[in-house]
Amino acid sequence: MFADMPPLLLAHLAAALLALPLGLYQVVAPQGTPGHALTGRIYVPAMLVCNLSALATFVPGSARTMAMLPFHILALVSLYSLASGMLALRRWLRDRRPDDLKTHKIQMAYSWLGLLMAGVSQFLVNDRYGIAPDFEPIRFWSSFAAINLALYITGSWWIFSRLLKRQDPVR
Repeated sequence: MFADMPPLLLAHLAAALLALPLGLYQVVAPQGTPGHALTGRIYVPAMLVCNLSALATFVPGSARTMAMLPFHILALVSLYSLASGMLALRRWLRDRRPDDLKTHKIQMAYSWLGLLMAGVSQFLVNDRYGIAPDFEPIRFWSSFAAINLALYITGSWWIFSRLLKRQDPVR
């Protein structure tokens, strides 16, 4: 499965596998702690490598690239979420406006949710991993859409009903 994978995709996979548990820790562990800050300093570069390596695999005109085009688009969305989350954190550290902290939480949680969605859907429907071999395009895209819609709805519910309502440690 991995022996024939190009180095760029291996870097992408390694960064994603590093960012996935780190991001989970970020959204479930107490926020605003030294551990949260340290983990974030590893999570953000891992996500950058993950997204940039995904975008670097884009080869115009390639059948495989065109089949994976939604993932490339979502990598751009993820970069936006990551950048806006980090900019909100910088503003919050400077001005201490609660809206900036809320934006940071939402954007960073969505950056992790997007990674989870990409990972789960790739694992379940990508023929490279053998979970869903020989899916015709209609079955592939309907499976992809259903999986991601379920994850997005569940993740959004958790972000807005749980993450934003819990109390952070006093800073």
